[in-house]
Amino acid sequence: MENNPIAFLILAILGASLGSFCMSLTMRFCENKPLLSLRSYCFSCYQKLKPLELIPIFSYIFLRFKCKTCHIKIPFSVFLAEVLGMIFAWIAYLLSQNIGEFIHLLIFLFVLFALSCIDLKFQAVPQKLLWLIFFIAFSFAFNSNEFAYFFIFENFQNGFMVQAFIFAGFLFLLKNFIAFLKNFRTKDIQENLGDADIIILASMAGVFGFKSVFIILFLASLLSLPFFIHNKNTKLAFLPFINAAFVIYLIYLIVQELI
Repeated sequence: MENNPIAFLILAILGASLGSFCMSLTMRFCENKPLLSLRSYCFSCYQKLKPLELIPIFSYIFLRFKCKTCHIKIPFSVFLAEVLGMIFAWIAYLLSQNIGEFIHLLIFLFVLFALSCIDLKFQAVPQKLLWLIFFIAFSFAFNSNEFAYFFIFENFQNGFMVQAFIFAGFLFLLKNFIAFLKNFRTKDIQENLGDADIIILASMAGVFGFKSVFIILFLASLLSLPFFIHNKNTKLAFLPFINAAFVIYLIYLIVQELI
């Protein structure tokens, strides 16, 4: 897709707006509030936000990081989501060959980000969003011939279904083998990779291939290591590290194309 300053400016506005919207929905989900029935509001005083308070990034700085009504500090995560939204939009644009690829990758990034935020708070994710991200990846890499052959168990091709299913099976076995080694001399029940992590990594494998997802998984493990060492007795959400590793890998692909 064509690169020009105006396109990047439009993408910045789009990405920041989507980032703000994504964080708003995520916060409502975490607070068990209606997702789409209400206008944006302050989560401290519940005052509905005015148009000037809804402008991404600008409103956060203009309001000096505080709610205009109750003066409670606005969570930094809101500002971070808007900045990340811009980055996601630029990444999706630079890696896409057409509008279809751009939409698929952009939605994938934002849903993955929402899942990461929810996982960070609850150490669990909603099934609907989890399977949404899988079907986004599936529709992106869909091939009718591969789909037909897969379900008649003949002439397996190296496409989304084969890559995703084999990688999911590999991770399932790896998870249980590591749990076996950890629990060999103890009766404690511990797991390393959750089912959500397996589904997301499998969906990535279906699109990007085994090698790429091994790199993402290794990088995610590397990023999580300091937190794991520092908080040995605390359950650690792994999905945010997968998200960070995935974004780093996509940036690496962009740099490779530019060199």
